[in-house]
Amino acid sequence: MESAQLAFQKEIVVYTDFLGLAEQNLFYSAVKEFPPVCYSCYGGTKEAERFCIAFDGREAVSGLKQTEAEEFYLFPVVCLAVTPSSLKYSEVLTHRDYLGALLHLGITRSKIGDIFIRDGQAYVFCMESIADFICKELCTVKHTLVHCEIITPEEELLRPELKEMTGTVASLRLDAFLSVAFQTSRSSLAAFIDAGKTFVNGRLVTKAGHQLEEGDIVSVRGKGRFKVTEIKNLTKKGRIVVTINKYI
Repeated sequence: MESAQLAFQKEIVVYTDFLGLAEQNLFYSAVKEFPPVCYSCYGGTKEAERFCIAFDGREAVSGLKQTEAEEFYLFPVVCLAVTPSSLKYSEVLTHRDYLGALLHLGITRSKIGDIFIRDGQAYVFCMESIADFICKELCTVKHTLVHCEIITPEEELLRPELKEMTGTVASLRLDAFLSVAFQTSRSSLAAFIDAGKTFVNGRLVTKAGHQLEEGDIVSVRGKGRFKVTEIKNLTKKGRIVVTINKYI
């Protein structure tokens, strides 16, 4: 809210840090309270889970208005390539390992965006203001020596890996889709919904009966993320055939 107010009052563009799912939900929940400015979201890639917001107060609009032209704004976001010094002797490093090493440097989570791992190398999106610090100070991840540099990645390189899954559901309820995505019973997944760990398009959803649509992106803390790509006709038994892409 403060960033949007500043953009509106001074007629400038103001950028936030990276927003996690909880912050995104707060933003979407308070949309009507924001001043009449344009905004755009960007996290380094089109499929980014964590993103920054640019609030643009340079032109008067009727209300808070989203624009998809993120290339119009010079978001202060850069990509770092973090490479083990010796791939042959490197440990198998996970997203958690890289994030832990970054936070151990004293960096707050809001300065770090998505982290992709490809062929033993990590690609980290971060705020431009801390990029040089990370390149200088990040020397090890767990027990593996690494070196870090700022790069301009090709979009193809950081396209998320997806696993296509097809199943049948009795209805388009959220818990039914979770069962398809995570291959377990709806009842066992209810705890994630009740605990406030399930988000649809960045918005917190606490009802198992929430109806999903094609294009919805569902994130479940502790389980993963998937996108609803297709909802097909009924089977002979009256069930709905659905296809999802699960992020892996």
